[in-house]
Amino acid sequence: MNGAWGVPHSTSTGPYRHPTREVAVIPVLNYEVAPEIPERATFWMPTEDDIPDDEGLGYFRDVWMILNEPLEYTRRVIESERGFITLVDRLAESVQDYETLASLIENGETERVITEPLLGRLKAEAREILEWTEDDELPLRSLELGVAGLSYALSTIGSVPVASCRGHMDGWSDQPVVYAAIDEQRAHWLQPLVQEAGCGFHIGMNREEFLAIDGPSIHHTNNLAQAVVSKFGGHTEMFDRWLDLDAIYTRYE
Repeated sequence: MNGAWGVPHSTSTGPYRHPTREVAVIPVLNYEVAPEIPERATFWMPTEDDIPDDEGLGYFRDVWMILNEPLEYTRRVIESERGFITLVDRLAESVQDYETLASLIENGETERVITEPLLGRLKAEAREILEWTEDDELPLRSLELGVAGLSYALSTIGSVPVASCRGHMDGWSDQPVVYAAIDEQRAHWLQPLVQEAGCGFHIGMNREEFLAIDGPSIHHTNNLAQAVVSKFGGHTEMFDRWLDLDAIYTRYE
């Protein structure tokens, strides 16, 4: 397991302000969050036969299935993600720095130029990020910062995440979002947690069978992920239906 799991993390859930900056570099979008479940929501969960053998559901590109992930593993992903968010908020001095650091953490590499000042801060505080190789297991499992934890949290409670994005001005979402197949029981269980975290719901664009959970920033979505696993606590009996992973895996034997 890569040593980056141990990046120091903060447990603060208060306002997100860098101690030396008036405005945080990590984007916080100003939009009207909709914490209520949409009236047109389609509550849907796949059966074992619906799970594809190759990629994911919903015809998204470059995705893979994340099903019924163990609680303790998901907690590690969420805490690691929180540590990286704190690290990025501390080291980034511009939006470009933020994007560079986030892509390094997500992929072990970046297409952006690492400026000398940022490189110096990385070498001083998180050299291991610069030393990851293609053989290392990346701590966020190649998901994006701020939505990896929520994706795993939704999987752990038995929902099926199908796509996620931390928000990109030139991407398919400008805000952090996770699309998921969620049944009605789980959706109503999630709703107060979504609202308390300052996040919201919407119906997936051109994917109306999925609920999308969004947030103004990656801080919000990570906080929601923590709230989900904390409330769930491994009590599988609180939900009526779970995918039978054995039935799925026998197709590969």
